[in-house]
Amino acid sequence: MQARRGLFQRWGDRTASIDAELMLTAAVLGAALVVGLATASDYGLSVDEFNTDDYGPKALAWYTSGFADRVTIRHAMTFLVGLAGIAALVPIGRIAVGRWVGLTALTLCLITGYLYGNLFFAPIDVPFLAAMTWATLAILIMTRRVLPSWRASILTGLSTGLAIATRTGGIITHAYLLAAMALCVVKCWGRERRLPLRYVFAMAARYGAVVTVAWITAIALWPWLQIGNPLGQFKIALVHFATITASFEFSHWGERVWTDALPRSYIPGQLLARLPEAFLFLLVAGVVAGIISAIASLRELADPWRAERRVGVAATAALLARERAILVVVLAVVLPLGFLIVQRATIYDGVRHILFVIPMLAVIAGAGLRALLPVLRRAPIVSAAAVGAYAASTLVALVALHPLEYVAMNAFAGGTRGAYDKFELDYWSLAATEALRRLERRVDHDSLGRAPEAPPRILVCIPWRENFIGTILHRPWIVETDPQKADFIIETQRSRCAENQSVVLIDEVKRFDRTFAWVYARQPEN
Repeated sequence: MQARRGLFQRWGDRTASIDAELMLTAAVLGAALVVGLATASDYGLSVDEFNTDDYGPKALAWYTSGFADRVTIRHAMTFLVGLAGIAALVPIGRIAVGRWVGLTALTLCLITGYLYGNLFFAPIDVPFLAAMTWATLAILIMTRRVLPSWRASILTGLSTGLAIATRTGGIITHAYLLAAMALCVVKCWGRERRLPLRYVFAMAARYGAVVTVAWITAIALWPWLQIGNPLGQFKIALVHFATITASFEFSHWGERVWTDALPRSYIPGQLLARLPEAFLFLLVAGVVAGIISAIASLRELADPWRAERRVGVAATAALLARERAILVVVLAVVLPLGFLIVQRATIYDGVRHILFVIPMLAVIAGAGLRALLPVLRRAPIVSAAAVGAYAASTLVALVALHPLEYVAMNAFAGGTRGAYDKFELDYWSLAATEALRRLERRVDHDSLGRAPEAPPRILVCIPWRENFIGTILHRPWIVETDPQKADFIIETQRSRCAENQSVVLIDEVKRFDRTFAWVYARQPEN
């Protein structure tokens, strides 16, 4: 009777712990949802969204008769998709490591200004982040069983197909799945000491089903694949984006580098500057904890290997199979980053192209916090105070940067102020929209010498997009591309087009005493 009471007591403790985690997760997601939707209209139009204004209607028109888009609605929808993507970290963390890891990963993503800011205005990178995270979760769920169910296989096919349809790099999910299923096979062999032919065929059938469903999904969602041989069309797109020509110079840690000749340290260096200090600290802790755990496991395997080689192989196989979930998460970090670094791929605009890897890094960082919990519990008050102070200071900084949270830089890079001339910060030219809103309000109250019936001519210096800025105008102003004819010129960090013009500076958009946009007015003729 006492043993049964102990069992029920442990079950009650576990249920309470799970409920507490889920309740806190719901609170964090709810807060992020309210803040995100309430502030979606504050964010400017990013450079890639001009492409979306053109491509989006064309893509949807393939299936419907028309499409009308609004910037704020797109920002809200992009945010919702991104938030749903990082919300998947909660079950990923619990499956791969344990309770509270997923919530930690979710929180780290939300306090990462670079990631949080992009959730609103990166119309390609954020959906891909979500699709890759969902695909990874589906793979982990599917391979929890040694022989995956057909239902889980179909869901994995749908999610990986969505990733492929979002960006050609989504095909890498097939490699994640293959690795996870291989570890399932390893577990079966370790348990049975043989591989029944029926089981091998069943696993092959499930992998084939996932790939088939994935490509059917990708073809259905991606019109480009429908206008010719789907595999041929995909190869054309893959080669195009892998070898895309984009050669220009920009700052990286105070040095001038070229997009098509980046040092191999570029991606690690960017992450070192853009991830919050706590994120980096926990990430290091997670890696160190993983290494220590691997060394301990190798020591445990030494005796079986010395006793008999076959026993050692079986024990090693069992260990790898048991840890297959976290191994898939690690693979989801190492494989794409390793490929890009070795290939020395053309990368620009910070590291937005690898935004999808940051959630997986957050899971490893969450594992770092789990490893540190025994130490933190020895001084709970001090630990709670330190965490609270850091979280508060981070939130204050993000509020001060709003809606330019994505330019946040950590202390290693000198903060946003110190990193201003050392990195590309506002490469999306978002500050231009805030400068335009302030100018619109100013002109509403002060015509600056012009008659109200004469709409001003405005030039916004956004590289190669100057003639498209009508999308962000809230007034019936005239879009101008010639600086000599513009009544107002808004300069951005990436484009300064007011030089040698008869204009006067009337406003600046600043964050931490650093200017991200300049507003000029043409001087009235004498």
